[in-house]
Amino acid sequence: MLSVIRELAEEAELHNGASNAELLQALVRRGEEAVARTPEQLAVLREAGVVDAGGAGLLELVRGLAAAVSGEPLPEAPPVQKELGVEAIHQQLSRYRYCTTFLVEGDDLDSDAIESELEQLGDSLLVVGDREALKVHVHTDEPGRALAVGTARGVIDRVEIANMHEQTVQREERLLEAVPDAPSERSAVVAVVAGAGNRALFESLGATKIVEGGQTMNPSTAELVDAVAAADADEVILLPNNSNVILSAEQAAELAGRPVTVVRTDSIPAGLAAMVSFLPERSAAENAAEMAEVLESLVTGEVTLASRDAELNGIAVREGGWLGLADGEAVAVGDAFDEVAEQVTEALLAEPRMLLTLLTGADAPDLDALVERIRERHPDLERDVQAGGQPHYPLLLSAE
Repeated sequence: MLSVIRELAEEAELHNGASNAELLQALVRRGEEAVARTPEQLAVLREAGVVDAGGAGLLELVRGLAAAVSGEPLPEAPPVQKELGVEAIHQQLSRYRYCTTFLVEGDDLDSDAIESELEQLGDSLLVVGDREALKVHVHTDEPGRALAVGTARGVIDRVEIANMHEQTVQREERLLEAVPDAPSERSAVVAVVAGAGNRALFESLGATKIVEGGQTMNPSTAELVDAVAAADADEVILLPNNSNVILSAEQAAELAGRPVTVVRTDSIPAGLAAMVSFLPERSAAENAAEMAEVLESLVTGEVTLASRDAELNGIAVREGGWLGLADGEAVAVGDAFDEVAEQVTEALLAEPRMLLTLLTGADAPDLDALVERIRERHPDLERDVQAGGQPHYPLLLSAE
């Protein structure tokens, strides 16, 4: 829905000075194109064979306004789809729990500043209004902090906080009553993950079993075999999420008593990107093919403290200094975290990208200044900051 809103805003700017009728007709044309593209932006829409409902609803509102202004009769409502598919029921949970909306009233409100703070707390962010009143919508795990952003600038009102996970579960229970023969899960994911935040992210995207492990704490083959055996599905996809775990994962696949497909993810960001395309009703091979396609266009990076003096990729690395890598190659060193992280980010964004994900580690420095500079340099880039909690790497990044 947000992408449709953005495209409508862009189209409106192109028709400055046009009549209301001409403007609205142009918005309808652009909106139809934007809604039609939404399945290309989310795998869950593509697999269900539907467009984004929010974007489609917004388009109908604009279409109605255009018809009223031009004096034309309202278009007929689209036919109701009678058949209900399971793909339309099992939508992935938001990685955040609470849908938080509120109104901020004050003097000389700065919507850009409020949006900049709130985008650190969640996603699906929308801040609309004027200097005296702003309506805020955000998905977050910390609604209190979101409300505090508003109270710091004015008076908040009309606060609504909804637990989206409970709503989704209740919705699925209601809809599944209409689909009595819904198939059981065909495939499941076992993922090797370090960090409580990262674990929660993988589980929210559908990972069935999590094996604790990663850099310097590689799980054994036996642990992976046990996790595969405990997965409740006909087939299993195994995500090692670390280059040092890939061999153990492949050995576990050979020893397991069921079909196991290893997708050779060499980092946590790569594993998360792969999980976005996962659908349990597909076979492991089908899911693995989709994941491989996602990984082809993904670049990853990391920022850590060097454990020893060395020379990597022609760059002299000093023990105790910050070291930045992009796709496994050293690209930056220095004493300042922000400078090294910024160089890694620019290396990942050397080619046009749509989304930059930042996973903060257990001892990550503050990212506010870094994220603001990224926003200034790449205003059209979507940024997603998550508290991963992984050890050894204060920052993990991916761009797609």
